[in-house]
Amino acid sequence: METLTMETFAASRWVERVDARRTGRRGRGWGRRRAIDAFAASGASRDPFARARGRTTTTDPFGDSTRRMTSGARTTTSETKTRPTGRYPAFEDARVYEVPERLRRPGSVENDTFVVHKSLEDVFPGSGLADAFHGDGRFRTGVRLAMRDDLFVPNEKLSEARNATMRALSSSVHVNWFESRTGYAALSAHFARHGVNLTGERFIKGLGALCGEPCHGTLIDIASIGKQKIRHSWHQDSGYDRFTVMLGFPASTPSEDPPPGVGVFTHAVKLSHPLVQLGDDGSVIQWEDFVPYEGDFADEYVARPVFKRGQEIMVYRDSAIIHSAPDQSHREAVWRFM
Repeated sequence: METLTMETFAASRWVERVDARRTGRRGRGWGRRRAIDAFAASGASRDPFARARGRTTTTDPFGDSTRRMTSGARTTTSETKTRPTGRYPAFEDARVYEVPERLRRPGSVENDTFVVHKSLEDVFPGSGLADAFHGDGRFRTGVRLAMRDDLFVPNEKLSEARNATMRALSSSVHVNWFESRTGYAALSAHFARHGVNLTGERFIKGLGALCGEPCHGTLIDIASIGKQKIRHSWHQDSGYDRFTVMLGFPASTPSEDPPPGVGVFTHAVKLSHPLVQLGDDGSVIQWEDFVPYEGDFADEYVARPVFKRGQEIMVYRDSAIIHSAPDQSHREAVWRFM
């Protein structure tokens, strides 16, 4: 189990900040240097997957998706057909961005699958979790608190107050989901109190299993930065051909702007080919670091996944899309399993 130091906490807070586009232009190498330094500060390898512990699973996150072609853009029928607003395309209508030859990973093949949504009911059938999750915002907040009780490891060298700050709901917490000091007891108890027939271990490992093989067992609770408009900051976490799984925690209050369900999940641009790695293998790839800069993505390429009942979970291959925090968020948090 990885112990969270203040430096690791700073790195986890950086995960949220790197999802929010920088308001001022800096040197082209700045984004890459910052991405590397955020992991180096915690004493970890510059490859955030270097300390991975693999798990074998037969789960294929894209196994039930079907594909079809449309003129100008490829889409998948498993993606949401909800049209968030007249100005934004529905997810399946967002065009695939044709990656310029110079930016393509050498020897790469075309991407043909991008994002798949999963439902809590399908992943945990008959448990009652979906009903509880959508029925009460306090239940969702309780899930986030219980996860911290089960997976957060206090740093014995720090004061109680500093550890409390690190694990607060307002902080983005970075933990290892493979193991729990408590045996996932807090989550199990929370579910039992609300009539959900599910253990904490089955919940956490069921979501983590959607990462497939290999995965490295990290979970980040990315706390909300509030309902504010920001500029997109397009990046990939590693550029690896590995799956990332997100569980959305919508805000408890409804919203008209952004439209309902938009602003919970990461926004994405579908890429025709994997991107070349600019830095060390596995380091963050920042779109702004490519020289010459290709410019911002037009709205026709920007896919804004919708959170709703039946698609509470988002699964994507890191090399197939480039993503950003929502340009306008409306969520309590989002969990990211890798």
